[in-house]
Amino acid sequence: MSTNVLLATTMTPQTLNSGYLSTSDAAVYTCPASSTARINTAVLCNVTSSTVTVYVGVVTSGGSAGASHHVVHGFSLAANDTLSLTPYLSGTMLTAGDAISGYAGTASAVVMVLTGTVSS
Repeated sequence: MSTNVLLATTMTPQTLNSGYLSTSDAAVYTCPASSTARINTAVLCNVTSSTVTVYVGVVTSGGSAGASHHVVHGFSLAANDTLSLTPYLSGTMLTAGDAISGYAGTASAVVMVLTGTVSS
């Protein structure tokens, strides 16, 4: 069941994810039960000296991460570079079970930071 943000008892701005993308497509943030989350900012940062291919998606509750959900697919993120995903994800509303997914072609190479507001 989704939360009506007008009736929410709490609206908490927070960091939703801050960590390395894995090498397999998986959720990096899942909206909690009885909550709604709004993505504010999203950034990918390649912390290596090599170009890395990245993928990011929005997956609805019950769905599986994969190409059919990607908003960024096969982007070559240059060495030591940063990519703002805010134009692609800012304002995205997630309900319980919805997720942001992602992965990188190289382990421990790309950090993803998501910020947003969670309402419950």
